[in-house]
Amino acid sequence: MPSHVIATLDGSTNAEAILPHALFFARETQSILTLLRVILPPEDPAYGVPYLPDDWYAGEATWTRNYLGGLAARLESQGVRVQTHYEQGVLAGGAITDYAVQHPDTRLIALASNGRGPGGLLLFGNVAGDVFAAAPTSLLLLHPAKDQQLPPGPINPASYQTIVVALDGTATSTRALERATTLAQDCHASLLLVAPFSTRHVEEELLLDQIVGPEPGELEDEEKKLSDFLEDQAEQLRTTGLTVETAVDDGNPPTFIESFFGKDQQRVLIVTTREQAERKVLSFLHRSNAPVLFLHG
Repeated sequence: MPSHVIATLDGSTNAEAILPHALFFARETQSILTLLRVILPPEDPAYGVPYLPDDWYAGEATWTRNYLGGLAARLESQGVRVQTHYEQGVLAGGAITDYAVQHPDTRLIALASNGRGPGGLLLFGNVAGDVFAAAPTSLLLLHPAKDQQLPPGPINPASYQTIVVALDGTATSTRALERATTLAQDCHASLLLVAPFSTRHVEEELLLDQIVGPEPGELEDEEKKLSDFLEDQAEQLRTTGLTVETAVDDGNPPTFIESFFGKDQQRVLIVTTREQAERKVLSFLHRSNAPVLFLHG
C-alpha cells in the first residue's frame, strides 16, 4: 500500500506556501500527495450565521473541489501522484488529525501557520498547535514570510541547501540527526549541527546546585564542551563526504538566524523531534521562516 503525504490547505495563498515542501517530501518518500481542506458540515452552517443561503454547503463543496483540483493540476507534472479530498469538521485541527488516524499509511502532515507565539503549542497557531499535539505521524510546519505567494504556473518542489539539526545528547536528537543526514545526502545539502545553549539556564542550574553565582569561566567551559561535542559529531559525518558546520545557539534567536540564514530561509530545513520542541530545545523556531520537520515516534 502506498504511503501518503498530506498537505492541508484553507484556500489562502499563505497556506499554499507549504506545497513546494510537501511536494519535495512526497517525491523523497515516493508517496501520494493528498491535498486536504476542511469545511464545515452541512448541519453546522458557520455557527448559525443567519444570512447564509440554503445551498451554502453545495457551493462550498464545489468551490473546494475546483480549488484543490486546480492546485493538483499544477503539481502533477512533477512525477508525483496527487489526490484531493475535503473533510467535514467544526475544528480544522481535529479533522486533520482524524483523517490521518483513519489513514495509517500517512507518513507526513504538512501545513503552514501564522503562529508567532513565544513557545510551546502557541508556537504554531491554533490549527497547527492542535495537529502538533495529537497527530499520529511526523509534521512539516512552515511560518511563511508575510504576503508570500507561489508564482503562477507549475509548482516545483523545494530545494534545500542547508539541513539544520539540534543535538542535545539525547536519543531523540540522535534520531533527528540520522534523518537529517539522509536528507542532506539525498538533496546534496550541507548540515548545520546546533547545540542549544542558554546562558540564563546554565546560571540557574549553577545557582541551584551551588547556591552561589557561577564562577568566572564556568559558562565558557560549558560552551566549549558543547562546541567540542558538536565538532566530534561533525568529524564523523565529514568522512561520508558531507559538508558539516557547527554552531552553539546562544539564546539570541534573531542574531543566530540572521548570522546563518540571512533573510531568505526557504532553502533551509530544520529537523527536530516533537519531544525536543516541547522542551524548547530550539528556542529560535518561532522567529524562523524556514520549514521545520518534526519527527514522530
